Amino acid sequence: MLTLDLPAEPYWLDLPRGVRVEIRPVTTAVMAAAQAAAARRLAAIRIADPDLDPDMSRGLSFAFLVKALARHAVTAWEGVGDANGQPAPVSPQGVAALLELWPMAEAFERLYLAPALLLDEE
Repeated sequence: MLTLDLPAEPYWLDLPRGVRVEIRPVTTAVMAAAQAAAARRLAAIRIADPDLDPDMSRGLSFAFLVKALARHAVTAWEGVGDANGQPAPVSPQGVAALLELWPMAEAFERLYLAPALLLDEE
């Protein structure tokens, strides 16, 4: 039986190094928007570099998808600072910089998508 108990309102995820992000739930719209953005970015790179290594292509695909998901989902954060140690405002550039760090990207992908993937398994 399919259970429809996924979050409907924004909620917080705890990421490594004391970073917390408030996120919108994974919805069809958020996932479709992220997939479209990631596909566009990867297609542009493949046009510029038709000999792109397949492993690098998969890596870029993952990175682009995770960053696009975060860009569409993150509404607030704690524990993220600028170069002067002051709290940084949430911005598309800041989200991309945060998710450029592998531990953050891996944790975000695992924690954000895990409930949706469990639903898919049901």
